[in-house]
Amino acid sequence: MQYEVTAIGLDPQTGAVIAGPRTERIDPETNVLFQECNSPWEIEDAYEAFWNRLNNSWEWAFPRDKEKVKVLRVEQVL
Repeated sequence: MQYEVTAIGLDPQTGAVIAGPRTERIDPETNVLFQECNSPWEIEDAYEAFWNRLNNSWEWAFPRDKEKVKVLRVEQVL
């Protein structure tokens, strides 16, 4: 089962949309990041975690010059 993930980039200070929307095809069978995912919500969580948590220090102070990724939609592709 593959998924299409549509996401946008947000300015974490203002909430303004600064990128996207962008759609990416995810195949959990070939992408190790998503191999343990079994549902659209798990895909969404893994996708946002990958882009928004690249560095452990970001938990306490997300960089002002980095966009935050927000998933808008995850659809199964047969």
